[in-house]
Amino acid sequence: MKPSRYLIAVLVIAFAMAAFAGCGSSGGDAGDHVFTVASSTDVGEDLNPHIYHSGAALYALDYVYEPLVMYEDGEIVPALADEWEVSDNGLTYTFHIRDNAKFSDGTVCDANNIVKNFDAIMKDEAAVEDYMWMGVCAKMDSYKAVDDSTFEFKLTEPYYPVLQELASIRPWRMLADAGFAKDGTSYNGITAPIGTGPFVLNDYKANEYAEFVRNENYWGEAPKLDKFRVQIITDGETAVSAFESGQVDMLCDNYESSLMGIDTFNSLKEEGYVSAVSGPMLTRVITLNSGQEPLGDFNVRKAIILGLDRETMVDSIFGGLEEVAQSYYAPSVMYCDVGLKGYAYDPEESAKLLDEAGWKLEDGAKYRAKDGKELELDYYYDASHEVQTSFAQIFQADMKKIGVKVNITGEESEANTNRIYGGDFQVGYSVSWGDPQDPYSTLNAMSLEGYTDEQFALAPCPGYDDFAALVQKTFGETDPEVIQQNHDTLLHYIEDQYCIIPIAYQTNRAIAQEGVSGIEFGYSNVMPMNTVAIEQ
Repeated sequence: MKPSRYLIAVLVIAFAMAAFAGCGSSGGDAGDHVFTVASSTDVGEDLNPHIYHSGAALYALDYVYEPLVMYEDGEIVPALADEWEVSDNGLTYTFHIRDNAKFSDGTVCDANNIVKNFDAIMKDEAAVEDYMWMGVCAKMDSYKAVDDSTFEFKLTEPYYPVLQELASIRPWRMLADAGFAKDGTSYNGITAPIGTGPFVLNDYKANEYAEFVRNENYWGEAPKLDKFRVQIITDGETAVSAFESGQVDMLCDNYESSLMGIDTFNSLKEEGYVSAVSGPMLTRVITLNSGQEPLGDFNVRKAIILGLDRETMVDSIFGGLEEVAQSYYAPSVMYCDVGLKGYAYDPEESAKLLDEAGWKLEDGAKYRAKDGKELELDYYYDASHEVQTSFAQIFQADMKKIGVKVNITGEESEANTNRIYGGDFQVGYSVSWGDPQDPYSTLNAMSLEGYTDEQFALAPCPGYDDFAALVQKTFGETDPEVIQQNHDTLLHYIEDQYCIIPIAYQTNRAIAQEGVSGIEFGYSNVMPMNTVAIEQ
């Protein structure tokens, strides 16, 4: 333990030991060790796989439930369906349910159960309203069990991202018959969280802990751990101290839970703990709203981007744990390996562009001016978000070097979200939506009026209407080659407008005790537990 953390550890050790003792081992002898991972996000009272506003943590849903197909490394792979076919016209999807798929209560998962789950989603008006942004909901015509092992649905029109949407953690995960309410619905609550996933929720105390045990009926490769506990710790210092004292076996930083900063991760890694870093999960970007002057001027936007030293920015903030993003989506994302080279850092060219745009830096002046007005931008960010704060500060400093004045203002999270999604900004921060929603969901949002800050940034640009039309047209394509060609056009258009600045590919990170292995990252918001093992 580092001396700088010693006092903190002493202060929290009593709390940590009391909390863990209160949980108990829930099986075996009192001395049995239960693998424990800390999370700042509670599992939630109701692990309902179908409801958007249930409060259930996505990572917990992923442990317990499974979809027909999964998204893995930019590809759709089998899950409950081991095979599927899509008709030539793109309207009919036929799934063959694997014959060894069983729920944790021992009942068989067959096509009739899949129908029951689709009924729970598609026949409840509130549920459909929540998920109408998904084409599977909006374009669903009919669905049925062809036989016990074959599930089929038909769309009203082709929609290429169907399989990606079905791979989402919510709502297309399957609940056992015994888990539904008596009337066969799930929207108003379920009776028990019974899924086909690798784990079963065994014990839970709100805002304290959740314990999962291996699903002995799991059809796939059995998890290495027979049991693990998610300990809810909302304070990062407390979590790190509990880890260093051995009360916690693993700390994770991901989309839903963040308990250690970059410096803490690197420090623990240097101390010899087991470390793991995922590949790109999301893309962090800075957006320039071309609908607000002076950002309507292409040369001004281009000058700003060329004047931003993104490599130094990423290195200073992430310390090698995230790489500079050269495009809005990582090349590993489906349809996104289109050869984009990204933006170079060229302050000399930046200054030249600003001069040509009429923004001159007079002798002795700090900032450029035109017609008696300084070149000035407002940048609002979420003050509670450490990365956003760093982005704003470095952006401000780099812009000052090229004579651009940037006023940065941190504000409360909800206020900032409302500002950005309302288009009331000049410079803002955003992220892509991650797997399996990228690229189709974010492209869709960019093509719909007033939907995201990226849309506000792009909409005033020349050719935007054609871009938006091509996004919508692509959804109806059935030829993979045409879909790929269209993505090439769409992603090059985004780059060519110089109003969305890719900064870094966000990664997930984990630190674990000595002897822990098998930390393999999957979905962006899931703590990796399926493959984790620990030496006995």
